[in-house]
Amino acid sequence: MKLVFFLIKRLFISKNSSLVFRLTNLITIVSLSLGVASLNIVISSIDGFETEISKKLSNLNGYSTINHLFEDEISQDEFNLPFANETIPYLEKVALLKSKKDTQSIVINAYPINDFFKMDLFSSLDSNILGNESIIIGKTLASKLDIQIGNQVVIFNPKKLENFSNQNRYDFFTIVHIYNSGIPDFDERNVFTSLDNLQEFFNSENNISGWIKLKPDNHSIEYPFYEMNVYDKYSSLYEWIDTQKWPILFIFSLIAIVSFFGLLSSLSILFDEKKIDFTILKVYGLSTNSISKIFIFQSIFLALIGSLFGVFLSYLLIQLQNEFKYISIEQNIYFVDYLPMNFNINISLLIILISIMLSFIISSISVKRFSQFSPINVLRNK
Repeated sequence: MKLVFFLIKRLFISKNSSLVFRLTNLITIVSLSLGVASLNIVISSIDGFETEISKKLSNLNGYSTINHLFEDEISQDEFNLPFANETIPYLEKVALLKSKKDTQSIVINAYPINDFFKMDLFSSLDSNILGNESIIIGKTLASKLDIQIGNQVVIFNPKKLENFSNQNRYDFFTIVHIYNSGIPDFDERNVFTSLDNLQEFFNSENNISGWIKLKPDNHSIEYPFYEMNVYDKYSSLYEWIDTQKWPILFIFSLIAIVSFFGLLSSLSILFDEKKIDFTILKVYGLSTNSISKIFIFQSIFLALIGSLFGVFLSYLLIQLQNEFKYISIEQNIYFVDYLPMNFNINISLLIILISIMLSFIISSISVKRFSQFSPINVLRNK
């Protein structure tokens, strides 16, 4: 084995190697680097996009909700659940919001005043502004209805609209804050108020719709309750991501694999360049197996250097994208205004390992052509 490594050093890392030989090595390394970098960037983009979407959706209304199987509303005091202290009780109602300009159907979400700051969307909100008959609306809804902080709007209770003599069919609410989630559809439909306000307006007394769990945990949810996390609630979105993910991964994996077949032409040029040297070594008794090992180790060396450069290049481009956001996308469609990327060191190491395995397989298959040559024919043609 020491002889093989010595010969690799003298044959392939020699200062006397020709320009064609050096360029061949360089082109092989560059092509492998680009193939590995493109695959790693695509994987990082898919992972980063899915992670960012999950994070953004969790920021809106928690990681999951816990609800009753048979009741839309339950008494907050009737069920003393063991996980209640780690969650936020919430009430959700559908209503109509009317301003001077237009009317919009909305979903009113209500939390206890002291729990508002636990939601990432309102982490910097001063809960003291949430007094009686006050609401928080989204930026998109405010722009659509041409309303701003301090304006009053009318909210109608749909269940009481049939009886116009009912004085509780509507009430006036004051806008105390305008939030911006980055998802226009969410901002247009969802408004927020305190739990006491909404319970009083809908005569729900101490009722709630369920509990919001901010982070995943190991608590088991028992009958008659069930848990729905962001992946369940937005299952169609994640199915769309998976649908797009696999064809993209397949295409870029093929591109990366094709770049490894450049090793064949590289090894062929290397053999033609060092044919006389191998002939002399074989005349002096170097075995065919040893010559095969020389080409295999040379192939692995090129693949290792190329994949390492490719991973480094992908890491650099990923950091630049996350810092400066060069690649922008439509926020109305994708929920984020740039393409987030998540560099995964484990995936990168796996790509390097696969690169080495591919180079070993490719070189092992093609090495017979280089190792089983006739010294007499080489010297005769020379």
